[in-house]
Amino acid sequence: MSGPKLFILFFLCSIIAASTAAQSSVISGTVQDPSGAVVPNATILLQSTAPNSSPSRAGSDPTGNFRFENVAPGAYRLVISASGFKDATVAVTVSTKRPAPLRISLALASQSESVVVGGADTSPQISTETSENQSANTFERNALDRVPLFDQDYISTLSRFLDENATSTNGVSLVVNGIEANGPGVTPSAVQEVRINQNPYTVFFANPGRARLEITTKPGTADFHGTVNFLYRNAVFDAANAFAIQKPDESRQYYEGSLSGPLSRDKKTTFLLSLDRDIDSVQTIVDAVNLSGPVHENVPAPIHHSFAEGRVFHTLANGDLFWIGYSYENSSYKNQNVGGNVLPEAGYNSSVVENEINVSYRHTFSTDWINQLRFLVGENNQPRTSVFEAPQIIVSGAFTGGGAQADSRRTEYHFDGTDIVTWIHGKHLVNFGVDIPDISRRGADDFTNQLGSYTFASLAAFQANTPSTATIQQGNGHLVFLEKVIAGFVEDSIRVNAKFSVTVGIRYYWQNYFHDDPNNFAPRFSLAYAPSTKSKTVFRGGAGVFYDRTGPRPIADLLHFNGVNLLRFIVTDPTFPAGPAEIAATPSSVVTLDPRLHIPYRLQYGFAIERQVTAKSTFSAGYVGSRGISLFRSIDGNAPIAPPFTERPNPALGQDRQIQSDGYQKSNALELTFRGQPSKYFSGQVQYTLSKTYNNTQGITYFPANSYDPAADWARSDNDRRHKFDLLGSSHFTRLFTVGAALSLYSGKPVDVTTGADNNGDGVVNDRLPGFARNTLHGPGLINLDLNLAHDFTFKPRSDKQKDVPTLTVSINSFNILNHPNYVTYVGVLTSPFFGRPVAANPPRRTQLNLEFKF
Repeated sequence: MSGPKLFILFFLCSIIAASTAAQSSVISGTVQDPSGAVVPNATILLQSTAPNSSPSRAGSDPTGNFRFENVAPGAYRLVISASGFKDATVAVTVSTKRPAPLRISLALASQSESVVVGGADTSPQISTETSENQSANTFERNALDRVPLFDQDYISTLSRFLDENATSTNGVSLVVNGIEANGPGVTPSAVQEVRINQNPYTVFFANPGRARLEITTKPGTADFHGTVNFLYRNAVFDAANAFAIQKPDESRQYYEGSLSGPLSRDKKTTFLLSLDRDIDSVQTIVDAVNLSGPVHENVPAPIHHSFAEGRVFHTLANGDLFWIGYSYENSSYKNQNVGGNVLPEAGYNSSVVENEINVSYRHTFSTDWINQLRFLVGENNQPRTSVFEAPQIIVSGAFTGGGAQADSRRTEYHFDGTDIVTWIHGKHLVNFGVDIPDISRRGADDFTNQLGSYTFASLAAFQANTPSTATIQQGNGHLVFLEKVIAGFVEDSIRVNAKFSVTVGIRYYWQNYFHDDPNNFAPRFSLAYAPSTKSKTVFRGGAGVFYDRTGPRPIADLLHFNGVNLLRFIVTDPTFPAGPAEIAATPSSVVTLDPRLHIPYRLQYGFAIERQVTAKSTFSAGYVGSRGISLFRSIDGNAPIAPPFTERPNPALGQDRQIQSDGYQKSNALELTFRGQPSKYFSGQVQYTLSKTYNNTQGITYFPANSYDPAADWARSDNDRRHKFDLLGSSHFTRLFTVGAALSLYSGKPVDVTTGADNNGDGVVNDRLPGFARNTLHGPGLINLDLNLAHDFTFKPRSDKQKDVPTLTVSINSFNILNHPNYVTYVGVLTSPFFGRPVAANPPRRTQLNLEFKF
């Protein structure tokens, strides 16, 4: 074909493409709450007014933005829904000219309304948005009010949907309003929504979906709204613990509330205030054995907690939103670590005081550019004091007594923040920014083991006064250091068409002290596809790399135990107590980094099929695979090589705890999730997981039984549960009351079988008999059913203009109503009189009264 013909063909194609593009447009906008704060994860339904037309669905991203591509000219109706808010309907007319982005404000849901789990009634839940996976667990405030929550602890209740094998060294990520935090920052009634596993492969966060818990707090409101809660428990109404000879005298009183409203006449300035006071007179159950025989004892372990928080929100003239908040928290804990085979004398007391300031500012540069800045600064102080000052005595599998030897103090002055820039262009929604999970000045004062901790292999060894090991610390326990964790990310969500969308991104991670490893790039992607625009089935998949984070304690170990500051002496076959000459003759132990160490990472991948079951419920079946690469573990780099294990390769050095990144983990899981409202009588979520996880490390403090053969520890993970079933929801059989239920059915975790002695002289009491693999004993399963019975007493409004009806809710909760013992600690020490038996159990049946008043 000649050049002119090619030019003419190209010209005609361009005209056709231009005319096609001119016949379609884009509808975009931002969803906000009454204060102007963005509302993420809102559901937006685009419905043409033409008869027999099918709706399109989108969701708002973390910055509240949404968009619909290739919208033909015509009249449309947008229906916007979000948990905790009233639905909004907006009429939109589309011409060949692209309309300006919309700004949609949602009103809070009426306090008398019962908002069910599963989303708005008018919205289909299946979506080809990559962030709208139906395997997520999402609960808004009113839904949480209808299910049994022990002591209003919604975090523990929802943690059942987390995966213990997916968490990082620093633990589960608690994400509050988009940034990592030590706590939720508000009391329970000021929480708007809690999500787990939403958009699991996004680059916004360090951990995958089942290793983070996302909390969205309530905003200020243009009208006054409030909640007051009172909770009461008393052992008179409870059953006895499986190991209690006498039922412990326990009680709890909990007072909590929140208030929001305007601070200015134009209502552009609003506030949120939340407070609580918790008095928990709990007791722990000791089930041990010493030379005098069995020990059964109830030990008071009271907990007191106070919290106060206030926030001010202001909407600027140009539509920007700024808010600032301050919170104060004070907690005290007595007789901690007591229970099971730990005697009261080995307990410790601790407290936590935290002050925190939160700031958020959102600025709109143009219709295509938005910036969201959030950060917090805080101060934390955690002293810990042993109840009894004496050497600690550990008789493997029998009892732990003496003193706790746990004296320490941790302080923290920290900064956390994130800045996200959003750019909307055509089919693309691009987010990029900086995430600072932690920059903190840490204080770590370690005064533990100053009198020593002595381990005896058996009761017979204790009677003979022949400990197998002793750990004694001397020197300077004061430490101050700066921890720095910084990340950057970019992500592009591409709406290819109404049937297919894909998100690609990359996250960069860096932390100090661990060789300052700079090569931590984590690519991630996800996709969603529907066979047709009217399909009730969506195919979804994704994969991503997630780098680990050590947290402050391993850093403190490296700086403390460098052979100069804080000296740790691990004495083999010592006298009791060890004398000064014996300690002086023992070389000190150190903590070092393997020269080959780099930051570990997990590769997670999965695919799922999602199906709309009813108009308000979905079912998801998915596979999730995970591989932990170069995971943290510790070995003794100076362990004795051969029997009788008395000589170390370097006699001038004790234990050389070398932190390595050579561990490996392999996990495969099948997840079945049903969520929504299949009928007017029930709403909730049901999830079953069949999984298998093997590894050769349990984290950065884990030592293999043989430091020269760490691969021999390849076995079931300590947290491996083959079967896991959870149900959390509420039923509305009658207008008189609602019934909430939480049912958990789990198979058991494995238990390691050990000798109870340090047979190989490496200073770690985790030795196994020759030929015994790790985690060969099968632990107890769990059967737990909690119920909530609630009735609402509504008060008539004073006038027709009053939309919200004040409501008093009275509820009775019963936890572990079947009174199943649910043993939690099996003893795997061969020399223990409790070998193969439990020494502790979860609480028995307990009853709780809740009074809640909303206005």
